[in-house]
Amino acid sequence: MARSLHIGRRGAGYALALALAGLALAAGCRQAERRELTVLLTEYKGPTAVQEAQRLAKELSDQGLPDVFVVEGAQFASVCVGRYPSWKDEKADAMLKRVRFIRDARGQFPFMGVLLVPVPEAMPEDPWPLEQAKGVFTLHVASWEAPGRMAKAQAYAAELRREGHEAYVYHGPRLSMVTIGAYGPEIFDEPGRIGQPGFVPKIVDPAVRDLMEKKFSRMRLEGEEVPILKTEKGTTSIATQLVRVPGRPMPAGTGVVVPQRLYRIAVTLTSAAMGLAEGRGVASGVAQSKDEIPVLVAALVRQVLGSLPAAPKPRVGLVGVQAMDPEGAREQADAMVLEALAAALPREVGARATVFSAAATRQWLDAAGLTPQGVLGDPHVIKGSKDFDFIVTATVATFGR
Repeated sequence: MARSLHIGRRGAGYALALALAGLALAAGCRQAERRELTVLLTEYKGPTAVQEAQRLAKELSDQGLPDVFVVEGAQFASVCVGRYPSWKDEKADAMLKRVRFIRDARGQFPFMGVLLVPVPEAMPEDPWPLEQAKGVFTLHVASWEAPGRMAKAQAYAAELRREGHEAYVYHGPRLSMVTIGAYGPEIFDEPGRIGQPGFVPKIVDPAVRDLMEKKFSRMRLEGEEVPILKTEKGTTSIATQLVRVPGRPMPAGTGVVVPQRLYRIAVTLTSAAMGLAEGRGVASGVAQSKDEIPVLVAALVRQVLGSLPAAPKPRVGLVGVQAMDPEGAREQADAMVLEALAAALPREVGARATVFSAAATRQWLDAAGLTPQGVLGDPHVIKGSKDFDFIVTATVATFGR
């Protein structure tokens, strides 16, 4: 059976943003990694990356911010501040609070979302950059966002190349992805109709179909294939996806290949002891349909639960889900994600922790003078809680038509 794709009518910039953001899990760092930690402020990419990073570092240093340094790589640079031995370091907590309230020239807070992460690695040389692939479409098969992502993506691409696949690598500001092949619109049944309202093209190229349906049917995230999840409608997973090659113009008469609706979901596990998301405590990804939400949430929960200590048995509360846009609220996307979280948490935790439902957690919040909306806005307010060791919160944003 030929594999079909939904066709949207958005612009190329929109589609590229979705494609390069889609299906990647933001996983933080693995507990097993014993690496020095730092506050990652921002990252730059391109020929002037090092110069831009050094300019920002000097500007911040001149303003009195101590211990600012730059990690330089191949057309990539990270601006960091401080080096800390553990997640519980009080100086690291103080630095996080300090940089989150730095204002820029426009009065905004550019570093409000920064986190404590392992010191970034220098970006390796990329002999197979996706930007140089000779085609319009490429098959996205793997993504990394956790520390070490660049080297891991390069290593996987090298492995695929040794196996005879035309693998490419894309390093974005937060995401490293590996793709296979570079194709034109001729892989579809009626390439001239791509982009027409109501037309759903089918991939008819046998080589591309073989890759997508047999050899690389499931997406690989952080080095692991997304598991197959059983639902009421059968089994589901997250499939590999054809995406646009960055900067490649579309041939005349063709449109943009994107799903009709995307759901970007972020799950956070926050420690009551430290008041912050630690370890692999943050994970995010994109579901291409409502049916994919349960399998994506299950994968995200599995990642964030890597932060749970082995002993003593932790108590985990489920606070809720925040819809980040009016369309998602109208569609009740937050309710769909909350339902998936309620099902995934006890299944993934097993006997390793005690999980409290959203209703039970809400009772504790009421007693503590807190509201679910307030905690969703700032999970750190639970710091010092004696009733929970961790809480789970999530956000969902919708894209598409």
